[in-house]
Amino acid sequence: MDTSEHCKEVYAYFGLAMYRAQCVEQSIVQLLIFFDFFTKNVTAFSTRDKWEADFDRFDKGLSEKTMGQLFKLIRKLEILDNDIEVKLSSALKKRNWLAHSFFVEHAIDFISENGRNNMIKELNDSIDIFNSAEDILNPISRNASLKYGLTDEILDKIKSEMYECAKTDR
Repeated sequence: MDTSEHCKEVYAYFGLAMYRAQCVEQSIVQLLIFFDFFTKNVTAFSTRDKWEADFDRFDKGLSEKTMGQLFKLIRKLEILDNDIEVKLSSALKKRNWLAHSFFVEHAIDFISENGRNNMIKELNDSIDIFNSAEDILNPISRNASLKYGLTDEILDKIKSEMYECAKTDR
């Protein structure tokens, strides 16, 4: 394989791994929305404008937090069992390692084809960890969303509206 193309492949796998880590992070955000924001605000609903302003403020606050801080918040809610917390902790450690140490630790490996192949294998293993965490979190979010009336039909309608909006923004 051409060295330049092989290097691009490493970067592509790294990008996919970090994307999957961000998906896990967003799944934690969804849980916080359902089990923290909704729990505290649904019964106090007064107007749509107030709801939207409060939601935007809550969401903005979450977006400013690290994945580790989000994980601490979800742990405080005590909605996840120990096995799930262990999986999320593993995903968090893997995400932090990827973001802060992966290329530093593999600087020499990046020089050789075998080294790059090992990097790709390690990135695939990371992707599997993130996918596994998502497989656990998604049904929890799904059940919570159904509790608040977000049916498949409503979610499909929201997706369609988002896609249409994206098309017209171009």
